[in-house]
Amino acid sequence: MDYKKIVTGQLEVNTYVIPQTNGDCLVIDPSDHCRDVVNYLRKEKLRPIAILLTHGHFDHIMGIPEILDEYKEAKIFIHDNDKNMLADSNRNGSVLMGVDFAVNSGINPLPEGATRVGEFEFTVLHVPGHTQGGCAFVFGETCFCGDTIFAGSVGRTDLPGGDSVQLIKSIREKILTLLPQTVLCPGHGGRTTVERETRSNPFLR
Repeated sequence: MDYKKIVTGQLEVNTYVIPQTNGDCLVIDPSDHCRDVVNYLRKEKLRPIAILLTHGHFDHIMGIPEILDEYKEAKIFIHDNDKNMLADSNRNGSVLMGVDFAVNSGINPLPEGATRVGEFEFTVLHVPGHTQGGCAFVFGETCFCGDTIFAGSVGRTDLPGGDSVQLIKSIREKILTLLPQTVLCPGHGGRTTVERETRSNPFLR
């Protein structure tokens, strides 16, 4: 699958750009200091039609204004269970960084199941545990899994809305049931596969 990973923000978030041949693209989890993403979109002559959010924590959403400043038609999508995080700096955690960050408009629901945005077709998996509205996006044999699972680790659950039992259940029932060769593209760090994490992730034994 064709996609571009650009590391953004103070917490080194993996922001992903998924292009199509017609120039449309999706942007997943834009963090703060997102200028490299905008420059890449300009260079490749891409038009983001949607910003997909795996969850509502500040480090995965603070680049939204930078994208919308340049591409005002892009729509924001997040699961309903995390929608209230966008409008509340206490809920999204930006207040911890000394920033009162909120997004209050242009937000669209992202229910679980087969989804179509423009010409993009993918599957949304609702994977609560890291947050209550956490999602993963499956494009064929590539899964953009946010902070649900990492190479050799899993997402933290000590923040509001986190639930460790729920997280492991989501991973086992939604992520590890994908094809073994499915590439997992997490919100931080390097990519991995379903097969590798099934076999060796110490948090899943």
